[in-house]
Amino acid sequence: MDFFKLGQGLLIFLGIIIMIILIVGLLKLIKTITSVNSIIKRNEDDIEEILSVLPKTFKNWFEITDNVKDVTEVVVEKTASALKSTESFQKYLVYIVDILTIAKNIFSTKK
Repeated sequence: MDFFKLGQGLLIFLGIIIMIILIVGLLKLIKTITSVNSIIKRNEDDIEEILSVLPKTFKNWFEITDNVKDVTEVVVEKTASALKSTESFQKYLVYIVDILTIAKNIFSTKK
């Protein structure tokens, strides 16, 4: 028995199997591409509408994010202002509590 012819026959057999696998894969790929193409054709009007509206949508989106940034800055400023007001109110509240304590001590009945 000749090993060269046996190896050659085995390689030819493997080559045929690989060719069959490639052909089946290629047919499936063609079927998938055809399916995708038909989906795109059916939705062509919707795709064109989306593509025409998309720039305006992004423009609006950028305007909204700019507005959110502005509002955030104002909120931060107002929060800082409120914290300062709270601190000054706390100072006056201490004085008010002291005055009320003195008034209570004056008007309370002593036993």
